[in-house]
Amino acid sequence: MATMIPSIGEKRGKQIVYTIEECMSCGEKKKRAFTLGDYVYKKGGQCNKCSGSILITMIYAEPMKATQ
Repeated sequence: MATMIPSIGEKRGKQIVYTIEECMSCGEKKKRAFTLGDYVYKKGGQCNKCSGSILITMIYAEPMKATQ
C-alpha cells in the first residue's frame, strides 16, 4: 500500500532539531541541540576524549513528546 505524502501547508506537530557531532579519530559521538549556523561536515572543536577533530555528521528532527 502506498504511503501518504503530507500536503503543502499541512500541520505537523512541533519538532526538536538535534545535531550529531562525531570525532574523526576515536569515533566518539555526541548529540546536542541544533544551533543556528550548524551544517553537515562543519568542523567543530577538539574531542574531550582524544583531542581529535570533531565534525558534524548529522542534523535531524524528532517530534516533541506530548506532556500530560
